[in-house]
Amino acid sequence: MDWWSSFITQAGQWWGASQPALAMVVVLLIFVFGLVCCVLPIVPGPVIVWLGIVIHKLWVPDASANWWLILISGLFVALTFLLDYILALMGAKKFGASRWGSIGAILGGFIGFFIPPFIIWVIIGPFVGALIGELINGENLQQASRVGWGSFLGTIAAYVSKLTICFLMIGFFMVNVVVSSLS
Repeated sequence: MDWWSSFITQAGQWWGASQPALAMVVVLLIFVFGLVCCVLPIVPGPVIVWLGIVIHKLWVPDASANWWLILISGLFVALTFLLDYILALMGAKKFGASRWGSIGAILGGFIGFFIPPFIIWVIIGPFVGALIGELINGENLQQASRVGWGSFLGTIAAYVSKLTICFLMIGFFMVNVVVSSLS
């Protein structure tokens, strides 16, 4: 049985030493999933990225980001929720959207998630929804198209802001982990 206790001891040492690397691989996969989810209107990509940071902190607390970074990243996540709605509506409103156009843009983005290929429809869905909403409101095709274009631009701005904030969170996390591992 001496070989068994030796095996268990060595396996335990290996397992303990490999935890930071394993945690980083898992968290990087979570980050990739979160970035992909940034363009999906139902799955909150920034929340997934933030959860990846929290999971890493809980998994390997000595080799992870500090709690201040986690708090600030959480505030960034809240900011993405605000920007998501504000930018899409501002884009439509800037181009003269009525209430029907705004409702159409929101519904178009939501419905687009369920129409294959969904990755295309979640981007052009707000345009189509705003266009239809403005036509229902009695606007001419030119004005309806203008509002649809504004909604499209607002949607793109919201996606870019979410991705930018996620990349910032990931970058600050990586720097924080490297700095904490050096000290």
